[in-house]
Amino acid sequence: MLNSRIKSSKPRADSLPETFAAKYDVSKDLPVLLFAMGDGNHSLATAKAIWEKIKAEVGMDHPARYALVEIENVHDEALEFEPIHRVVFGLKKDIFAEMKSFFGENYKYTPVANGAEMTQRVDNDVPGDKQFIGVVGGGQEFGVIEIAHPSTNLAVGTIQAFLDPFVKNGGAEKIDYVHGEDVVERLSLQSGNVGFYLAGMHKNELFKTVILDGALPRKTFSMGEAKEKRFYMEARRITK
Repeated sequence: MLNSRIKSSKPRADSLPETFAAKYDVSKDLPVLLFAMGDGNHSLATAKAIWEKIKAEVGMDHPARYALVEIENVHDEALEFEPIHRVVFGLKKDIFAEMKSFFGENYKYTPVANGAEMTQRVDNDVPGDKQFIGVVGGGQEFGVIEIAHPSTNLAVGTIQAFLDPFVKNGGAEKIDYVHGEDVVERLSLQSGNVGFYLAGMHKNELFKTVILDGALPRKTFSMGEAKEKRFYMEARRITK
């Protein structure tokens, strides 16, 4: 998760509002972003909650008061942003009709011939006043959703704003977050499921999105592919 709640009380000269607004192409009325915090699986929010719970007993010098942080250059070639797609399981409502109702005149669905055409259209999308999201399954095989005048800076935020209430209100059994086009197709083409293919977030969109939208939607992107995250499984095995 990334957010913009940490602000500078005295911005540096090279972080003046005019320079900041020009760099990120945003309104000069927005406050300057000094730091963006990414806590991922090791939640700073959880650590803070634990500290708030115990600080009256342990005192202000306890090590739980502090958090270990690492400053990163997100433009380093070693850091790769990979997209995380959505698969909705056990559809109970017509999800296309629900999307049409939710987005109204801003919603447009176009069927395409196959997965290759779908990914090409989505991956070649450029930031603008429209967002493109690939669709697999749901009784429609392959298609592309076009959302005009989106309410968030990223397509992942736009579709998540629909999916959360859709699943919560009984539209489907559950939603999962997956890596890889092949996995999306394999799961989504099964009866009763539907998948949403999303383009990867460009690194130069990261801070602008935090500035405009605040905290990113969960599972916006991954640092690398799922197969590269072998340490999760190995760590569990080592602890046994």
